[in-house]
Amino acid sequence: MSELATVTRSALAISLGQKTHPAANNRVRVAVIDSAAVYTAANGDTFGTGIVLPKGSRVLTGPLLSNGANTASLTLALGLRDNATKVAIAADAIMAATAITSAATAPIYTGTKLTAGQYYVLDRDAEIYGTFAGATPTANGVFRAEVEYVSP
Repeated sequence: MSELATVTRSALAISLGQKTHPAANNRVRVAVIDSAAVYTAANGDTFGTGIVLPKGSRVLTGPLLSNGANTASLTLALGLRDNATKVAIAADAIMAATAITSAATAPIYTGTKLTAGQYYVLDRDAEIYGTFAGATPTANGVFRAEVEYVSP
């Protein structure tokens, strides 16, 4: 019987001299992003979370988003940016622009680095950050996102 040489097992393992990449078989961690109790933001504003995923980490499919009711047409995207330079890796890496107008809690499977069976391991330390779009958020509009990842 032949053995499948997956990306996890072959390409990355070769570079590390290991049988499997650490981000493929490790302890799952959860980054929890809570909105501040008091804040104001404008349409198009970005915000840092201070949560840095180390180089070699892999974000897992299915971040969870929970939010209270907010302004009509408002969306929230979660992305990754270089921790040192703050330059975006992908503004919607974890979650593409998702409506947060009605109170809801749901898994979101839309991140550009997570969809379509992709294998994406961070090549540098990266901070999770968010972007509001579509409208000006309601002041103090609550939201929470939970992002699962594995790290070396």
